[in-house]
Formats: sequence, C-alpha cells, structure tokens
Amino acid sequence: MIARKGRFAATCMAAAATTLAANANAGETWKFGEDASLTVGAGIRVTYRDIEGDDNADVESLRLYTSGQLTKIIGFTFNADVGRDVDGDIDSLRAYDAIARFEFNDYFNIWAGRMVMPLDRANLAGQYYMGIWDFPIVNNFPSYVAGRDNGVTVWGQTGGGKFKYQVGAFQGCSDDAPCATGSNRDDNPMFAGRLSYAFWDPEPGYYPATDYYGQKEILSVGISTALQEDATGTVTDRGDYSSFSIDGLLQKKIWTGGVVTLEGSYYHHDTDGKATSLVSGSGYYLLASYLFPEKIGIGQFQPIAQYQSLDRDDGGFDVSKWEVGTNYIIKAHDARLSAIYSQTDFKDDGRGAVDGYMLGLQLQY
Repeated sequence: MIARKGRFAATCMAAAATTLAANANAGETWKFGEDASLTVGAGIRVTYRDIEGDDNADVESLRLYTSGQLTKIIGFTFNADVGRDVDGDIDSLRAYDAIARFEFNDYFNIWAGRMVMPLDRANLAGQYYMGIWDFPIVNNFPSYVAGRDNGVTVWGQTGGGKFKYQVGAFQGCSDDAPCATGSNRDDNPMFAGRLSYAFWDPEPGYYPATDYYGQKEILSVGISTALQEDATGTVTDRGDYSSFSIDGLLQKKIWTGGVVTLEGSYYHHDTDGKATSLVSGSGYYLLASYLFPEKIGIGQFQPIAQYQSLDRDDGGFDVSKWEVGTNYIIKAHDARLSAIYSQTDFKDDGRGAVDGYMLGLQLQY
C-alpha cells in the first residue's frame, strides 16, 4: 500500500510539471488607485521520500501568499501554510508571515509582526527559494515557526541592494515559543541582525535567494548573529543563547553558457550549557551545482551536491550528511522538480549511515 502511494505521487509530480509549468508565475495583482494594490499567489511542494525502505508521499507545503499596499509607504504581507493535527494530517492553514510594512525609502524601513528573521541566507531565502530542496541541518536558530518569529525589524540598503543591514528584536525563547523552557521569566527579547554585501549584481529587498538560475551574477558575503538573555535552562538555573554565522554565494555564467553555483555557510550556536531544545555546537555546509544551458524537454537539468557537518557540544550525536542529485528547472523557482539521494551519518550512535531518496515537485503562481 505504501509503495503504491509512492508510485502514484511520482506520477502526479511528472504530470503536474508538464501541464502547469506554463502557468506558474508571481501571482495576480489588482490596482486600487495610484498607490494601493493587492497581490495574491500560491505555492505547493509535493514529495515522495524513501528512508531505509520506509517510504511516504506528502504535501509538505501548501502556501497562500497575500500582500498589498495601502499607501506608497504602508503595506502588509500575510502568508499561510498547512497546519497539521497530532497525527500529522493537514487540518488547517497556519499563519507564517503577518507583517505590517512601513517602507520609507531604500535606507530605512520598519517591518512589524511575524516574519522571517534576518539571519543566514538559507533562512531568509526560505524553502521555496533555495537551490536545494531541504533546509540545512546546521541551521538551528530559535523560531516560532519555519524560521519566523514575532517581532520588529529595521532594515535598509544602499547601491540598489549591494549593501544591506537588517536588525530586529523578537520573542525568541519565551512565552509559548517551541524553545521556551520557563527560564525567561522577564521576557527578554532575542536580538538578531545581519549585514551583507554583494560585490557583483545587487540583491534588492528584504529577501535573497540561494539560486538565481543565471538571471544574476552573484558574489555575496553575509554575517549574522543572534543573542537572547535567559533563553535556556530553568527558572533556577538560567543560561543565555547566542549564535554567529557567515555565509557566501558565488553564481556565474561561464563560457559554455551554463551557470556555476558555489555556496557555503559556517554556524556556531551556544546554549550556555543549560537545558534546552536548541542545538549547541558548530557546523557548516558546502554546495555546488551546474545549470546546463540546453533545454531538454521543457526544462534544464542542474546537477547538485551538498555536504554538511554538525559537531555538537551538548551531548547530542555529531552528524554529517551528503546530498547528490539533480534539479529540473522549468521556470526558475516557480516550477521545478528535484531528485536527491542523501546519506546521513549520526556519528557514534551505532546505526551507521542512513540512506534516503527524495523526489519533489514545486509550483508557484
């Protein structure tokens, strides 16, 4: 029965990619006067996974995008994704982003509400705009849901997006946050910030991507940090949380007409040696891909490889992970297929390497 469901999911992915690719775009926008508008879009990510013979097909994400402008300065964003019950079945839509945006100029803007925190590139890009399918295992920042938290961010840019700063204060590990342990009785906020510089083409706006599929040539470096007092431990034995990361992305067209991508990031997380669900330790990932210039059928193949390593100092198992496979790029991030083989090694746990296979389809409108 499980195997049949897996074959059915794979067939659906291929059929949907063929029939819907031409219609995938950035959503629909309605204008209401000179400065007022409303944009609505949607996205879906369907996967079939096989891990050591245990296979499963799932709708991993069903995203609803809504954004609008009330005036030239004041806007809003509301994005929702699937919520699940205790059995893991989809039963609702859950608010992912709910942002009031006050955008004065390139240099100074204020966002308030629930938003993607200004940390590493992968977190800011989000699952729909990464070059590889899954988030890095070394990305372990506190968040309320999917790399997002409730708070306020001040951000701006110069050179049309060559230099960007993003600084915010968030709930972090307090109140009803998943990482809260009861230690943050004073509701100390988590401060997070990022500085980035693009040496070649600029990356304007709050969000970057990890792959532009040749639409830009990128050489960019970013540094981010987060800090929260009393985020870990218990009421009587409190500890602080801090993190630091540095990431880089190089993406360039070469003489063949193809696109070479090299990406890497280093992370350090410190939980002060106290009880917490957060990970303490250091890690990194390295990624390389090549987008072939020729179209085969309706898309382009992009072989991809990634290696990750996480060394923990909190008593948990160290872990390393290899991923190799290919993307099939039909319309950039709006329509693509991914087929990935992975091998994950939880060191010293006695199980040895765990093999996994993943087939994924992503569509956005």
